[in-house]
Amino acid sequence: MAAALSTAVGRAFYGKFSTLYKVQRETIGPILQGLDVIVLSRTGSGKTEAVVAPMVDRYLTAMRDAAGCGLLYVVPTRALANDLFRRLERALEELGLVLGVRHGEHNDLKRTRHPDVLVTTPESLDVMVGAKEPALKTVLAVILDEVHLVYNTQRGFQLAVLIHRLEQMCHRSLQTAGLSATVAKPEDIWAFFRPGHQFETVTDDQPRPIDHHITHASKAVDVATLLNRMGAGRKTKILAFANSRKECDSLGAELRGRTVFGNNVFVHHSAVDRALRQDVERSFLQADSALCVATSTLELGIDIGDVDAVVLYGNPSGWESFLQRVGRGNRRHGKANAVCVVRPECPHPFVEALGFEALVSQIREGKLESETTLTIYGAAVQQVVSMLDGHEDAYVRMSEICGEFADWPHLSECVIGSILSSLADAGYVRPHPVQRRYGAAEELHQLRDHRLIWGNYPQRSREIPVMLGSRALGQVPASNLRRAHRGVVIRFVGRHWRVVRAQWNRIDVEPSDAIDGIEISYSGSMAALDPTCVEQMLRLLTAGVPTSAMSEALRESFSRKAEELRRSVGWDRIPVAMVNGDYIYVTFAGRVVNGVIARWARLSSYDADDLVLRCREPVDFSRVPLEPRDLEREASQEIAVSADLTVFQELLPPEMLEAELTDVWLKTPAYARALARLRSSSLSSVRLSTIAGLC
Repeated sequence: MAAALSTAVGRAFYGKFSTLYKVQRETIGPILQGLDVIVLSRTGSGKTEAVVAPMVDRYLTAMRDAAGCGLLYVVPTRALANDLFRRLERALEELGLVLGVRHGEHNDLKRTRHPDVLVTTPESLDVMVGAKEPALKTVLAVILDEVHLVYNTQRGFQLAVLIHRLEQMCHRSLQTAGLSATVAKPEDIWAFFRPGHQFETVTDDQPRPIDHHITHASKAVDVATLLNRMGAGRKTKILAFANSRKECDSLGAELRGRTVFGNNVFVHHSAVDRALRQDVERSFLQADSALCVATSTLELGIDIGDVDAVVLYGNPSGWESFLQRVGRGNRRHGKANAVCVVRPECPHPFVEALGFEALVSQIREGKLESETTLTIYGAAVQQVVSMLDGHEDAYVRMSEICGEFADWPHLSECVIGSILSSLADAGYVRPHPVQRRYGAAEELHQLRDHRLIWGNYPQRSREIPVMLGSRALGQVPASNLRRAHRGVVIRFVGRHWRVVRAQWNRIDVEPSDAIDGIEISYSGSMAALDPTCVEQMLRLLTAGVPTSAMSEALRESFSRKAEELRRSVGWDRIPVAMVNGDYIYVTFAGRVVNGVIARWARLSSYDADDLVLRCREPVDFSRVPLEPRDLEREASQEIAVSADLTVFQELLPPEMLEAELTDVWLKTPAYARALARLRSSSLSSVRLSTIAGLC
C-alpha cells in the first residue's frame, strides 16, 4: 500500500491489495500536494480509483465538516454516472461519506443529507450553476472523466466554461483532475479545459502490445461461424463493435440464436431505451458466456465485467477509437487482442482490410497525431444563454458576461458583443435601452420551456418510441413511419419485431420469429476515416503491406490486389481512370481534402470519399494551393455539408460559424501534407480494373 495514502482511505479503496497499478501509485503524490493532474491510461487500469482515493484523502476532513458537496465528478453520460455510483458507493460509505448522482433522471440533492461527492453530467452541472445551487458552493475539487471524448467539442467547451463559472461561484480555485485514454498531446487537452493552469501528467507508459487478426466475412453466416469458433467449448464473453446503430441492429438480429451464445446476444446503442440499455449492461456483466454488439456507447468505462475478446466489425474512424475499443477486452492479459472483421456488406473489402493494417501500424509506430485545441464559438452562445436564464428577467452587465470568458482570448469583448447582437436580432435577448446590460427575451424562454438551454447536442429529426406493450424499446426517427406500417417486420435492438400499429407519435410492435426484416433508418452518416489513417494506408501500400495477421483466404486475394496497385499507386503519383466520361482520381487524400479540391476546381458534379475523387471535368492538381488558409471558403462549405449543428451554432453570426467550421481544417497537419503531396504528384493513367478494389 502506498504510504502517502492514509490507512483508512487505502483500505476503503484498495482493501488488502499490496500492489497498485502504476497510475494509482504515481497519482497519489501530486494530488495530495494540491496539484492539477491529467491521468492517461487505457480502460481498466484503475484510473478512477487513482484519482478519487487521493482526492478523498486530501479533502476528507473538510468534506465531513462541510454543509455541501466537497468533490464534484463530471462524466459525459448518465450511464457512466450510474455505473460510477455502483463502483464508488461502498468505499465512500466506509469512510462515512455520502455519494450522490445528479442528472436528468436522478437528483440526490433532494435527499435529507447532502452528498459529499456528487457525480453529474455537463448538462446537469449547467442547470446547477445557473441556479446557483447552494450545495456546490462548498466544492473544493473537480474530476473530469473521459475528457478525450468531449475534447474539441461543443459539450467539452461548455464544460470548460462551467468549471470557470463554478470557481466564480465558490470564490476559490478548484483543484482539477482529468481522466483520459491515451492521447498524443495532453497539454492540448489541458489548454482546452483549463487554459493557463499548470498540471502534472501521469501516464501508463507501457501500453499493451496489440495482437490482431483480420478476416473477411463474405456473408453473414461467416460472422456466426467466426464467433462460434471463438466461443466453442469454453465460457467466453465477446464485445463486438459496429460503426452505426443500423449495423448493430442488423448484426444482432442475424446472430441471435445462430451462435453458441444462443439468446445471450445483446445490442447496445444510443437509440435503445435507457432502461433496456441498463438491462443489457447488467445481463452482460452477469453472464458467463455472451455476445454484445455495440456502437461507441460501450467505448466508455462502464463496468461490463471481463471481456475475453473484442471484435471490430469494420474500421473504427481513427487510432483513438481503435485503442479505446480494443482496450475494453483482455484486461487479465498482457496484450490487447483484436479480431478485425471485413464486413459482408463492405463494397471494397481490400480498402477495409488495408484500413485495419494502417490503424495497427500507426499505433505500433507511434504516429499518433491529434487535433490541436480548436476555437469554439457555438458553446459560447449556449453559455451566454445559460447565464442570462440564470438571472431570470434581470438585466446582466456586459462586463459580467465577458468576465466568464476571460480565460479564452478568442472570446473578446468585441466577439461577445457580436454574439449578443445576433441573439438580440433573433429575439433571444433584449438589450437595456440605456446601459450595457442584457436580459432574457421570449425566444430564450421558449428554449427553457423545451429544456434545450443546457445541451450542446446536434439537432436531430423528430424521434418516436418503439413500444412493446407499455415498455419502450428505444427511439427511432419518425421518417421510418413511411415503411414501418402494420404487419411489416423490422429489425431493432438486435431482434425481429412485427409492427402491430404505426401512429404519428409511436410504433407498437410484438416479437416475431421471422428471419428477415427491414432495417431502421437513422439520421447521420458514417464518419470519415481520420486523415492520418488514410495517409498511412498510402504509405503501407507503396512500401508493402504486412499480411501475416490476415486469414489465409483474405491474404491471398489481398496480396494479389496490393501487388497490382503498387505498380500504379505511389507517394508522388495519382492514378486516374476514365469510365463513362468520368475521371476517377485515386488520391488517398481523405474525404474532406477531396471535397475541398472539388469545390476549388469548381466541378459541376463530383463524388468524394476517403480515397477517390470522381468528377466530370479534369482537375489540374499542379495548381492546387499549398496553404490550407487559401482554401478556407471551400473548406467551410465542404465541412458544413456534413456538420451536425447545434441550435446555438445556428445562432452564431455567419462569420463566426465559418471560422469555427474551418478551424479544424487549418489545424490538422494531415490536410496540409495531402495538399502538398497532390500538388507535386504526376498523373498516371490506369485501367478501371486496376483500381477496381478502391472505388
